[in-house]
Amino acid sequence: MAARQIINSEVKTLEQAMSARFGWQTGAAWRDGLLDAIKAKAERLKLDEAAYCRLAISSPGELEVLADMVSNSETRFFRQSAQFEALSKSVIPELIGKRANERRLDLWSAACSTGEEPYSLAIALCESLPASENWRVGLLATDLRGSAIISASRGRYPASVIGALAPHLREKYFTKADANGREELYDVESAVRGKVAFQRANIYAPQFWKNMKRRFDLVMCNNVLIYFHALAIKQTVERIANVLEPGGLLIVMENEAAYINHPALKIDSSLPGYFFRKV
Repeated sequence: MAARQIINSEVKTLEQAMSARFGWQTGAAWRDGLLDAIKAKAERLKLDEAAYCRLAISSPGELEVLADMVSNSETRFFRQSAQFEALSKSVIPELIGKRANERRLDLWSAACSTGEEPYSLAIALCESLPASENWRVGLLATDLRGSAIISASRGRYPASVIGALAPHLREKYFTKADANGREELYDVESAVRGKVAFQRANIYAPQFWKNMKRRFDLVMCNNVLIYFHALAIKQTVERIANVLEPGGLLIVMENEAAYINHPALKIDSSLPGYFFRKV
């Protein structure tokens, strides 16, 4: 389907402002969503669309609101099956062996959306960590959208969302909550939720990285780089490489693998799902 024609001449300038702030490519890929968001916001503020665009261009807060409205939110538990199979069978056992003395793991879900990815990672950790040992797990989960972070922090999902999980995982890591309408709701167990710290973040912003003091054993960065322009890709990959521990792993989607062009990151061909190891 072709992108809608731009009638408002201010839209391209607004696109450029969002690209500069969030690292997104300009162009048709997210324009339809942006046009819908502009229309909705202009109506709410009782402005014409050109006037709203001019307001948003000069307002970091409005740019954040638009990003929240436009960003892709597609996700589900254990979405990338090849990645999670490799994590469960190879990567997490390797990390446990590597960190046996410290008994600490630090991981990061860079685009966590409404929480399904980091909770899946936390469940995989719970399934693998020795029950008799006291491990400290720091699992950072970030997303650009404030609404997604609020939803993820609640850790509550309808039955249809967790329906595809293996029955033993549903029974072990979810408890039935109060019903909301017709569909039953389920809460992520506290043992899983306690491993995840959610934070709203623009990972293209230099200030985010200035405040980053942690080093990670593993970073999941699925469905992020594909939306970035070339400079944003280069800078983000460089910054992730800098916060990975030696031997740590960066995970991306298959269609993002070609973007990982960094001397310290080498693809681990022994693992399916596009794992890049810091050498």
